[in-house]
Amino acid sequence: MKSDRLPPDGGAPAEAAEKPFLEHLEDLRRTAIKALLAYGCAAAVCFPLTLKGWIVDLLKRPLIRAAAGGPPAPLPTLSPGGGFAVAMRISMEGAAVLSLPVLLFQIGGFVLPALTRRERACFVPALACGAALFYAGMAFCYLTALPWAVQFFWNFNRFMGIENLWTINEYIFFATRTLIAFGLVFEFPLVVLLLVKIGVLNRRMLSGNRSYAIVLIFVLAAVLTPGPDAVTQCLMAAPLLLLYEACVWGAWLIERPRGAGAAG
Repeated sequence: MKSDRLPPDGGAPAEAAEKPFLEHLEDLRRTAIKALLAYGCAAAVCFPLTLKGWIVDLLKRPLIRAAAGGPPAPLPTLSPGGGFAVAMRISMEGAAVLSLPVLLFQIGGFVLPALTRRERACFVPALACGAALFYAGMAFCYLTALPWAVQFFWNFNRFMGIENLWTINEYIFFATRTLIAFGLVFEFPLVVLLLVKIGVLNRRMLSGNRSYAIVLIFVLAAVLTPGPDAVTQCLMAAPLLLLYEACVWGAWLIERPRGAGAAG
């Protein structure tokens, strides 16, 4: 029987290096099957909730507040399959969000055996932090950014003398993509601090290249937001700038023990 102990130098386990390629493929197949099962179970939960209208009503709340009483309910669609397309979009994207912790756990289980002791110590907590940050980003968007953006566009259209006749397809696309985009960008500090932890970045690099980071943040916001408008992009860039400054301080906290150890 092969031992699962790590070598003294903190390298990858011996069996991970000796494992045949076909066994790696078999592990990947099992991981993919478990991930698909988790996604399917989450979709089975989201689809009935979507058909009952609960998730749609939740997504429409920012629009109802922006319209001061709400637009005509239900929102119209311009295609025969518009309602079905909305139900499928919400169910599929909702399932991905709901099953995210399980998906991350499965990915971690596949990757961990190939990591060194030091990388494992960083990777395991990072999985939990990654899921928490994603949900925090979506919550921040739903409570602040999405209502503000919807309110702004609703009032701006009225100011321009344009009647707001938003369809359910357009609104749900905007809302879900904005929520998911905010969840993804909130992973930014986790990636940066992991790079600091393994020595790729440091506080001096983060602080000295702040101007380049600001440009990169606005480019990232422009790519991830669902529309070309500058309002949503700025709403996404603003918390990213604050998170970047938090990363600078986080890097300082990570490097303190190293400096103390070197001094000792």
